Amino acid sequence: DVPDQELELLGSDDDDDMGMDDWADDANVDYMHTDATHLDEDGMQITGRQKGVDVVQELRDICLEHETSSPVENLRIELNSFKFSQNATYSDCCKGAMMAVMDKVLEEYPDSVPTPGKLVASLKKTLEYWQQLFHSICMGSEEEKAIIHALETMAIGSGKAAEVLGKEPAFRFVLQTLHDKEIVNEVAIFEWAGERKEEGQDAPRSMLFWQKPTQDFLEWLEESSDEDSSSDGSDDEDSD
Repeated sequence: DVPDQELELLGSDDDDDMGMDDWADDANVDYMHTDATHLDEDGMQITGRQKGVDVVQELRDICLEHETSSPVENLRIELNSFKFSQNATYSDCCKGAMMAVMDKVLEEYPDSVPTPGKLVASLKKTLEYWQQLFHSICMGSEEEKAIIHALETMAIGSGKAAEVLGKEPAFRFVLQTLHDKEIVNEVAIFEWAGERKEEGQDAPRSMLFWQKPTQDFLEWLEESSDEDSSSDGSDDEDSD
């Protein structure tokens, strides 16, 4: 893992604020809540999907209304029930849950905007309860990428979430924390990074990818993965 000292240094109060309003207007429609969430990518009605229902927002609201004094398994059952009723996907569930988690984190700062360091500290505490849910609804890299997509959606939106997530190195901290908690693995992160790199720096939803702290984390993660692969290869040769 990246040393905690580095996290503390990067999360100081001296970080510059990054304005988000310019990004919001040009946000890719696939990543914003619209009235067409009952349609598929080709604009066709999704079978079993009620017209006008924003499934991600509904799933987000279910998570926000859930009392953490009750078992997280109860929430998983409730999300599954809604998922089947609207022919939604586990990726939708992951998006809604991640947005709700960030909402809950930001509720701890009603009168202020947390620094990246404070944000990740609150996130780690919140995930002590919520990570079990993600482990049960993330079936693979598609769902894990959906979690990253949810953060992008919030970052190119408006309000406190956009201000916080757009402030370097907040996104890098959040992504690293999700990786450390084994909620998002390297495969999903590298697939997401590859997609954003192809889109280029002008795409609004790619802005988090191109931030230097994010690039530094991706470079570290790639080097770490290469070292693990080399180590596994050496072990196999020794066993022969």
